[in-house]
Amino acid sequence: MWRSSACLLLVAVGGLLPARPALARVVINELYYDHPGTDTGHEFIELINTDIAPADIAGATIEFHNGAGTTWVLVWRAPAATTIAADGLFVLGGDLVTPLPDAVTAYSLQNGPDAIRLVDADGQVVDTVGYGDLDDPAFAETMGAAKVTAGKSIARALDGVDSDDNSIDFIAATPTPGRHNVARYDPVLILDAGMAVRGARDEPGIERIRVRIENHGLVSIAAGDVALELADSSAGVTEFSEAGSNQREIIPGDFERVVVNAALSRGYHWLAISLRDSLDERDDNNRVQLLRRVGRIPILVSEVWSSPREGCPQFVEWMNAGNAPVDVTGFSIRDERGRPVVIDVDTLVLDPGAWIALSADPDRLAECVPAAPQARLFGVRGAWPTFNRSGGALADSILVLDRYGIVVDAVSYPAVPSSSAGKSLERIDLFLHDGAAVWRLSDAADGCSPAIANRAFIDTPAPRGHVAVTPNPFAPARGDLLRVAATPSVDVARIDVWVYDLDGHRLAALGGTTSFPSLFVWDGRRDDGVAVAPGLYIVATEMFRADGSRIEVDKVVVGCAAGGVP
Repeated sequence: MWRSSACLLLVAVGGLLPARPALARVVINELYYDHPGTDTGHEFIELINTDIAPADIAGATIEFHNGAGTTWVLVWRAPAATTIAADGLFVLGGDLVTPLPDAVTAYSLQNGPDAIRLVDADGQVVDTVGYGDLDDPAFAETMGAAKVTAGKSIARALDGVDSDDNSIDFIAATPTPGRHNVARYDPVLILDAGMAVRGARDEPGIERIRVRIENHGLVSIAAGDVALELADSSAGVTEFSEAGSNQREIIPGDFERVVVNAALSRGYHWLAISLRDSLDERDDNNRVQLLRRVGRIPILVSEVWSSPREGCPQFVEWMNAGNAPVDVTGFSIRDERGRPVVIDVDTLVLDPGAWIALSADPDRLAECVPAAPQARLFGVRGAWPTFNRSGGALADSILVLDRYGIVVDAVSYPAVPSSSAGKSLERIDLFLHDGAAVWRLSDAADGCSPAIANRAFIDTPAPRGHVAVTPNPFAPARGDLLRVAATPSVDVARIDVWVYDLDGHRLAALGGTTSFPSLFVWDGRRDDGVAVAPGLYIVATEMFRADGSRIEVDKVVVGCAAGGVP
């Protein structure tokens, strides 16, 4: 009876003694052992407490096993009063780890196959992690985690989840010391689909930037928790403004689309939209950046020699169609598929109305075209983007890009018939507009005119509401082209242009368009290719509304001078 009472007393007394929380729910959560370059100071070991109560790890040790040996070496011993909060993390690492570890210590791990383990104060092994393809089950749980490349850590795929198989539990990851491998709270900001990182607009105004706030975490984001800020840097000045927030709860895996309005003036704008949330566990996915150019740069592709004579290089000609000089330093060109190549010049300012030509071999081009001004012929840095000379209705495209890779001019050009090999294509519509380019085969003595003004072009569109037909009369025998420039009134959605004789017979279709201002040309031939006789003809421009109903027909009588087309 006494003995029983004594036992009961011992149990009661034992229940009054403070108990130290066990380490059963503390495991190694992440390990970083191979930093690019020198490892010293960058390595870390992260522990996680998966319990709902704090874990006392005083006296616990971290030990290292060299895969080439059979023993364990002490790396670190936890001092008194060392605890890990519930669902908390504890990082042991070098002094170069960011943020600074909970325990800073100098140690050196090897790159595998090796192992580390966590041992409690009583000498019981709590967790073991073999890594670098360690295949000895005495030093790994089942099989070691696979080797990772320098700069990557091995991290539990699910924080704290331990299946006793290192090869399954751990994956290669971006190092996240002191942060959960899978964020509990992680709002992410990305550009919405279809939003260009770099782009241009012709006129100042409001740019509507669509972004998405995505929830990549494990818990919901409450309405209003995320705030967006817009930074607009232009002309050396940065302005900040509030840019909205999430209007509803965003559950894990869901998103909310937000439109950020940026008021843009002329010039270049470096835009940055940042996400702010005090609970966010990741700060490397909270920002999107864009570049916008406001205002059109008047550099136009004016000629292309896609089908040069044997032994001669291709060239692309540029013209400054504006009223002010343009610095084209760093500008580049590319074809429809290739990578851009930069003009090979340290500094170049193109005056209004001036012309230059780019070629893979400007010296050889000067030999092929003696009339070309050699000082205005330039090479490119890199492999020349060979421009197609044949194909269907269009042979290829040429894009001119500014120094930031934003499109300045983009045109498509037709194929050159084999019977016209050696002739370049000269552009007629040398003014700023959004319509398709209009081309003619060069009639220059050398078959082309690099860095020399094209003989037949229009550099000014017709005034609004007008159709201009020039020259009138025109002489096809001298190489004249009849040019029809149209800038109809705002209610016109489409125009078609035709040529008739005085008896009303339709002779030629010059084309149609829905973009304005526009330009059409006539070489004095009927649709069947036969030259018309000298005399008077009618150019009719039919105008239509968006619903297809015809508004009016603008008729101009033109004179075709004697001589015909040779």
